[in-house]
Amino acid sequence: MKLRVKYCGGCNVIIDRVKVLKAAIEILKQSEEVEIVAEGADVGIIVAGCHTACVDLKEIEDQARQWVIVGGDLVDDRAYSAHQLPEIIAQKVLDKL
Repeated sequence: MKLRVKYCGGCNVIIDRVKVLKAAIEILKQSEEVEIVAEGADVGIIVAGCHTACVDLKEIEDQARQWVIVGGDLVDDRAYSAHQLPEIIAQKVLDKL
């Protein structure tokens, strides 16, 4: 699977973006080969540290066929506890393949 990752600027984080994404990718690697790419991705993940999720999707939307949007403890606008985030993100990515 080709995966595009886009982080926010990190101005108001409430989660450890790098730790959460690294854990999600490790979960994905249990069932898929994962290649991080800048364009032409099967799925993209926007990793924003807060609920604002200020990354402008319009600027990058063509870099992946579908997107999972993480905004603090929200994944695709639904709240989860911080310890659930890696598993939820991984499942959302797999669901979009």
